[in-house]
Amino acid sequence: MLPQTGQPRWSGDGRLVSFGGYIVAGGVHLPTADIAWAPTGERAAYVTKSGGVSVWSPPRTQQVVPDGWGATGVAWSGDGALALGRAICKGACGLPSHTEVWTWRNGTLRKLVDTPDRGRPSPLAWHEGRVLWWDWPNSGSIAADGVALYENNRLIATTLMYGDYVDACGGHLAVAAGGDRYAMHGKRILFDGRDSSRDRTRSWVSPSCTPKGRLVAAASANAVPNRIGREHRAIWQLRPVRRQLTHPPAGWTDENPHLLADGSVVFVRTRQVPFNKSGEWWTTTHAKLELLRGTVLTELKELRFSSPDSGAGFLNYYGHYDWPARIAVAP
Repeated sequence: MLPQTGQPRWSGDGRLVSFGGYIVAGGVHLPTADIAWAPTGERAAYVTKSGGVSVWSPPRTQQVVPDGWGATGVAWSGDGALALGRAICKGACGLPSHTEVWTWRNGTLRKLVDTPDRGRPSPLAWHEGRVLWWDWPNSGSIAADGVALYENNRLIATTLMYGDYVDACGGHLAVAAGGDRYAMHGKRILFDGRDSSRDRTRSWVSPSCTPKGRLVAAASANAVPNRIGREHRAIWQLRPVRRQLTHPPAGWTDENPHLLADGSVVFVRTRQVPFNKSGEWWTTTHAKLELLRGTVLTELKELRFSSPDSGAGFLNYYGHYDWPARIAVAP
């Protein structure tokens, strides 16, 4: 049994896996809730519980900024630089006095952006040497209806704050844009700033792209349903040729597509069944991890688990299935 739960992540070389701050091989337990692996090798950056940032690798741990610095998040570039969000507080931190985005490269810190308001900047990726960051508005309720996504100091979209709603792939950038907390309503896929979904009868989410410009996403009908759990998404290829790739059976929905280097797609076919247990509502989630190679669909793994709807383990939040926090595809 693992000593810590959390989002699974693979190291850049695909040899190590972590859950939260726990690295399975060697039993390394870092003082953080989550880590960010560099895109190559075995280096992990993390925000400490006191707002510092360190980088771990098997030989040593290196401090980037000390505890108390006010770090809010980190993200690696392809060439080994690190982006750091910062929120500076005086006394108890209800609203930061000012907020910033910094970069750390070869041991040197440099301020990149004084952010436009006093939300907490959360770096998530790099694109063409520029930092992508969310402007988290100090409120989970406000953030649920969309946050500003920036590239350095340029606003590029409003999007929900989910890891599978933004994908930087080589020189390309794919974003599921649109506010409104319902994932089944009003979302479109921006690819390099242009609408590649081009169909407002559907709501488009979870883009995945490759450096050569291939693009897939998941799509449901564009409507707010009368009950969450009826998304019935299918996986579509939007580039280079537009076509529907999957046709889930009634009651199922296809979620969280990942394009692999050979052009095949991994996704999760999901079905949720609510039931009453001793006067409390629970949900059983049935899931099939699927591999689509050409027109051949292969089931890789079947999953099933149940949890109370009032608990912290819910999977579906206003139509977004949190598979990215539960499944990691190795590089």
